[in-house]
Amino acid sequence: MVQEVQVDAKRAQKTAVLAEAPNSGLEKKKVVSYGSIGATTASSVAAAVPIVPVVCLCILGVELCERLAFYTFVGTQEFFLEQLGYTLSEAGGINAAMGTLCMGWALFAGWVADVGLGRYLTILVFGILYAAGAIVAAMGAWPSRESSRTYLVGVMVLLPLGTAGIKANISNFGADQYDTSDPAQKAAQEKFFSWFYLAINMGSAVAYGYLTTMGSNGGLGVPKMYGYFAVYSIAALCMLLAVALFRSARLRYRVQPILPRSSLGCVSAYVMASARKGSSVASMFVVGVILLAAGVVFSVIQAILPHASFAGYLTGSAFACSAVGVAAVLYACKDTTWVVDVPSEALPAADVKAFLRLLPVLFVANLAFSSLYNSMQFWYQQQACQMDLRIPFAANGAQFSGSFFMIADCLGIVLATPIAVDWLNPVLESRLGAGFGHGAKFGLGMAFAALSVLGAAHLEMHRRMVPVFGVASNCAPDGVKMSALGAGWMTVPFFLMGLGEIYTQPVLMHFAYTNSPASMRTLAAATGLVFGAVSSALFTVQEAILAPYVPNDLNAGHLEYGYLSNLVLAGILYVVYVHTLRNFESADLHEKQ
Repeated sequence: MVQEVQVDAKRAQKTAVLAEAPNSGLEKKKVVSYGSIGATTASSVAAAVPIVPVVCLCILGVELCERLAFYTFVGTQEFFLEQLGYTLSEAGGINAAMGTLCMGWALFAGWVADVGLGRYLTILVFGILYAAGAIVAAMGAWPSRESSRTYLVGVMVLLPLGTAGIKANISNFGADQYDTSDPAQKAAQEKFFSWFYLAINMGSAVAYGYLTTMGSNGGLGVPKMYGYFAVYSIAALCMLLAVALFRSARLRYRVQPILPRSSLGCVSAYVMASARKGSSVASMFVVGVILLAAGVVFSVIQAILPHASFAGYLTGSAFACSAVGVAAVLYACKDTTWVVDVPSEALPAADVKAFLRLLPVLFVANLAFSSLYNSMQFWYQQQACQMDLRIPFAANGAQFSGSFFMIADCLGIVLATPIAVDWLNPVLESRLGAGFGHGAKFGLGMAFAALSVLGAAHLEMHRRMVPVFGVASNCAPDGVKMSALGAGWMTVPFFLMGLGEIYTQPVLMHFAYTNSPASMRTLAAATGLVFGAVSSALFTVQEAILAPYVPNDLNAGHLEYGYLSNLVLAGILYVVYVHTLRNFESADLHEKQ
């Protein structure tokens, strides 16, 4: 828990309070120590399950089901909204806004887990909200009563809340099941984040490999007109299964005591106390956070109301607020000596400083990779929709969905993760030692992602040069026809992006978990998701700016301009990431000395 600090009686009391903090809800029924699973000793757990304990298999199963449901919505949302009359840019903006909301609620979800329900009950309750959102969305997709209003209530209100509650807590909850005092379990914990990301992409593979195509074409006896209703109903059933699976292991989970005060509240108290004592850097941090929140809000409103008379002002405001907010937060956190001590707070200043020092690395890393990943998340499938999607040997001219090819991204992760974890990483670590740490792994992932975007840009320029034949695409806007270039070529950039994810996302999750004080781990995970919200907000603004080059018919535009702009932005941010990582490592070394 909190580091022991021998300064005065109050500070000693902080540690005692955290250690004795009671659980709530189901956690009151079974109070277990932080280093145990029931009555099983750490050594026996390590011997019996060296990599993934049984309880973690339930956690991985929940993540698999949640991601299956999430990517079913993400992979079909643009096409479903276009079917309801939305333009390509409007549908893309709403899709990006949903992603922003899913991550923007993360701080609230982390607060609930810290001081309200605990991680276990937070995941359970928000999982139920998620299932309810999927059910409401399915109701809005019933063919005879399609309702964009009902659908958007499900996917823009309930589903983001549910996603945030699960994503802000579940990876840390899984890592908590390992006793890191045992070297074998400590090593297994690092691998857990890779297996966690593998579970994410197994669910994603099912969603993109079949369900997204089923949504636009029907299948398994489901007529085409009922396709979207059917896949959203499947997503709802998967979330109900996830809730049941997670609850089934409730008596075996290792749980942390609920904190007497949330880590978010403590960080806010320290920062505000520093600002009141005249620290201009603390005031800059506060302003930066406010601007980032405003940027996210402006981008969501702009995405939902793209044709409003004030939409242009929202676009400019969102970009300005986000850019200035990012700069302010990065500058304030590069040196945390401005944080003053607040003896009345439950957590020590050392924990707050450690968390703030971590923010620049996580923030810039997330922005750098997201610059490339957003190209795949929002544009690759639109590009594929104007390529030859016809399913070979299929009757009645059936077509793949453009998002079907996202399965190559998932397969890249599913196939390459065991190779990376069990063979390539150990070989490189044995030869390079500390040289193959977090920074080198992240750089390798960025290289794969950059190759992916370059490949997509090349394919797009080639696609526009080939003839267009007279077959309309099922997933493009009405009237848009396919080009005579096989959509299967898109599996190459998708696959390369998957390789990039292997060396970025699990690496950042492990970096945040191991470098955060125990009291700050939930907040670190939630903050990482908020950074993703800022990234999505910036991409929403970018989509609005590039709208003239990304029209409904990509043959009349220049999608490659978007890809090239993302490559330039990612390159700049990666240089900043390397700088911030070196600063963090230098400060961390100085702190330990």
